[in-house]
Amino acid sequence: MKVLKNHWLQMGLRQKLIVAFACFIVIPYIIIGGTLSWLFVQSNKRMILDATLANNRQIAQNIDTSLSPLLRLTMVPVQNKALFQLMRKDYEAAAFPLLERSQAFDEVGDLFRNSIMLYTDLINSAVIYQSKNNMILGRSNNDYMNHAYLEHEFYHEPFVQTILSQHGKYVSVGIHEERLLSIKPTPVVSIGRAVVDPFSKEKLGFILFNINVENLKSLWSDIQFTKHARYYLVDQNANIIYSKDGGDIGKSAEAVLGKSFQTIAGGGKEQLYQDKQYYAIKATSSLSGWSAVTVIPKHELFGFVDTILRTIAISLFVLLGLSIAASIYIATGVTKPLRRLERQMKLVSQGELDISIDIQHGEVGKIGVTINRMLRDIRRMIRTIYTEEQEKRRLETLALQSQIRPHFMYNTLNSIKWMAKMQGASGIEEALTAFSSVIQFTARTQLDFVSVREEIQFIRDYSKILDIRYLGKFELTFDIDEEVWDYQILKFLLQPLVENAIFHGFDTIPYKGKLEIRVHEEEGNIRITVTDNGRGMSPQQLGSMNTSRHTDDNLNAIGISNIRKRIELHFGTSYGLTITSVENAGTTASLLVPVIKQAFKGDSQ
Repeated sequence: MKVLKNHWLQMGLRQKLIVAFACFIVIPYIIIGGTLSWLFVQSNKRMILDATLANNRQIAQNIDTSLSPLLRLTMVPVQNKALFQLMRKDYEAAAFPLLERSQAFDEVGDLFRNSIMLYTDLINSAVIYQSKNNMILGRSNNDYMNHAYLEHEFYHEPFVQTILSQHGKYVSVGIHEERLLSIKPTPVVSIGRAVVDPFSKEKLGFILFNINVENLKSLWSDIQFTKHARYYLVDQNANIIYSKDGGDIGKSAEAVLGKSFQTIAGGGKEQLYQDKQYYAIKATSSLSGWSAVTVIPKHELFGFVDTILRTIAISLFVLLGLSIAASIYIATGVTKPLRRLERQMKLVSQGELDISIDIQHGEVGKIGVTINRMLRDIRRMIRTIYTEEQEKRRLETLALQSQIRPHFMYNTLNSIKWMAKMQGASGIEEALTAFSSVIQFTARTQLDFVSVREEIQFIRDYSKILDIRYLGKFELTFDIDEEVWDYQILKFLLQPLVENAIFHGFDTIPYKGKLEIRVHEEEGNIRITVTDNGRGMSPQQLGSMNTSRHTDDNLNAIGISNIRKRIELHFGTSYGLTITSVENAGTTASLLVPVIKQAFKGDSQ
């Protein structure tokens, strides 16, 4: 027995499949199983289609049932005499327009809160618009209103004009963005009705109820006929109001459903369409014109074949017992190693490269040996690439940092030279003290990151030297958030920007230069701005500075380019430096880097 088992384990996949195929009695299974399967599939397909039609029909009825109270509520401005008088009133001609507007707003607001909004949970927001004075007479909430949108766009919206054009009939508005009472545009559907004076036929305004598409979930059935069945709610303009995929909301139903929707778009309230792959079923609401659409993949209707096959196996148990036992054993021998291999390969696909395939027998075992060899090679390659990239990054960073040292060393020494020339020996001790701090800071060549506190102190020392050289021609101020002092930033980020402002921005100006450095936290990042009131830059100079295409070869251009390259090297293109400037009106340089609360491993002085 043990010999047979080992022989079976060593048998090839092709041989196992031949044995498995031979164990089945093919003809009885084709005739009996095929006939029963066809009958069963046809019966269940009709049952599912009938159930889907009934479900869509129920959704359409739910829509009508939910909207009916809203249609009655839209009659409030006409039926409520006090509200109707407020709609007719000309507030601009009143003795105290603002007072009477406020009183009317409060009265209508009480009507919303104490009556209209209590009738249904479906409404998210509601407004009553008075046309005579182009004003919102009342709204359901007082938290926010987009006045600019109200004044310039709201009245001209297509759905508003549609409501007014119906002369007092209710209007169901399909999916659109609600921008009047929402801080951000929100997809909604609406019910509206124009308020018309029955005697003069004057359009006094309209009432509008907005329904958030999320509220429509309560109208939708939770029945899941098949695993991949899709359900949609489509408005009268053939745009999707609701879908489980939120990205479909607001899109054209034809664009999402394609030919399936084109076929069922017309016709009566209920439509059924089928092609080679799908069934598409539609039921339409009589009140709103909105349609419930269900799309079911055809192949899933045949998922009951396994049940049929199990029934056939039980019915033919006596005749096919030995074949079934043999097929189970064979199937287990084939699929068990494959399942184990599949589970382990899923771990590999999730990034776990340290696993080892332990299957030893048959073709699957040979695949496992090949995969193990491949994983070893991948791990070795990753280690090699990681080491090379780390070394490359370190060398590139050192190379970029080295560009900046001659830059400010030259200007520092030049500043001391001018100080000595203009002031003689006095002040040299103070300048050299500041310069020694600058030299000490720049000598830390192995440290990529320093704290904000260290970088700011470096700028203070550096600015002392320049202040002496320029005889107090500029003033430097700082605005630093308390929580950012100990955050880590790249070394030498600010020095080229400060130098640019002093050497170029304050050059030839007839007034005292002012330079402000602000550092604050902004949504998980650090925002650093350097602002001066200097002579600014022309559009051509600014464009060259922002694109790093410098036409000259000055050291300051190298410094600005160095900042951009270092930030991109360490943090990627999502961060960087932007410069804005107006000629004769100053310059602002803005740096954005991520928050780092402690130095990277490997950084040392």
